[in-house]
Amino acid sequence: MSNIKVLIQASSRSWAGGRDICMGLVNGEIAIVRTIKRALTAFPEAQFCLVAPEFDRGGELKGIVDEIADKRLQAFYGFDESPLSRMVAASSELKDDDFIVRVDGIHFCFDTNLSQQMVSLAQKNNLDCIKLPADFPVHFSSEVFRVGALRELVKILDKPELAKFHVHPKTYFELNRYDYKFEHLGSLPQYSDDYLRECRQLAQAIYEIPRQEVNSHRIASGDRLGYHYQLALKYLKSSMKVLDIACADGYGVRMMSTSLATVHGADLDPESVAYAKAHSSQKNVAFFVEDITDMSFDDDSYDAVTSFETLEHVPEEACLKELQRIIKPGGMLVLSTPQNSYGHIPVNSCHIVEYSLDYLLNLVGQYFHIVKVIGIKAGIIHDDADPYGTNTVLVCIKPIR
Repeated sequence: MSNIKVLIQASSRSWAGGRDICMGLVNGEIAIVRTIKRALTAFPEAQFCLVAPEFDRGGELKGIVDEIADKRLQAFYGFDESPLSRMVAASSELKDDDFIVRVDGIHFCFDTNLSQQMVSLAQKNNLDCIKLPADFPVHFSSEVFRVGALRELVKILDKPELAKFHVHPKTYFELNRYDYKFEHLGSLPQYSDDYLRECRQLAQAIYEIPRQEVNSHRIASGDRLGYHYQLALKYLKSSMKVLDIACADGYGVRMMSTSLATVHGADLDPESVAYAKAHSSQKNVAFFVEDITDMSFDDDSYDAVTSFETLEHVPEEACLKELQRIIKPGGMLVLSTPQNSYGHIPVNSCHIVEYSLDYLLNLVGQYFHIVKVIGIKAGIIHDDADPYGTNTVLVCIKPIR
């Protein structure tokens, strides 16, 4: 029987540079602590390691390991930009045919039954990787790796353009599934609405925080928030007048302003708009306090609009009608939203709903022609041939009357 080691990955900072939500409280307990305790109960015979970036050495996470005080739990710090290298280093005592269960620190309600099923299948079939489908709700997810496969991956992924797979090695196996012994777990549960509401209630305090900031600590290879703007710029023309609605502190506006004629930012939060104004010296930008469901802009005001991680927070019909109204005929909308096949009651309590791909395409298709569907698997990784992922980016055109 192969040895099992459970790795809980965590960081005090997000990939965008702000404080990571795994450090938030769940019923008065730090989320990462709750995740570790859940794992300790589910795998009583396993060894455990909290794996974190080097910049967290000696910080808050050390206190967490000391507080839990379980002899099965160790900690490893290193490789700020490579969770893959952390995983390999943290499992150095294991044999190639042993297995790792990887759990994200924020996933305090990860489905331990599914984790155990994946371990059994990985051992039975000697799999390199087994994971859940990309649009399975991330809060319930984990994945299992064969140690030797991860060690080989470190050798293969030695080029800068492959850094994104150091952040999410599961997606390398998924996208190259015919070169590895890879499986998706096929038998999936149906969670009751009561259970989904329970998880949502537990997570409420974590998500009642200001929107994620992007700052100088950003690590581009894992920062999905910044990547949305990079994707948008591939489709926007330099001559365009563009609005970024729900712009927060204006990071995306400043980023796009170097490539576009005019970029406006708008947000419902006056403090965010004030910050954006104070920290944006570009001549071709402006900021406004606006409600995406009831904007003050004239009809057909903009050549294009970007709106990232916004639709799930607001009444969808009112939002899409307003976006359609302010975009010129033939103009463009680029939006993103979480993709979740179980999203009618999302764990993230700030989200009204999260969208399955089919539902989202039908909804947005009532207002715009959808010309590109990008399913982001994880982080900044997507496959043009596969629209399913944890996040959906849509490139849309307003019909010409």
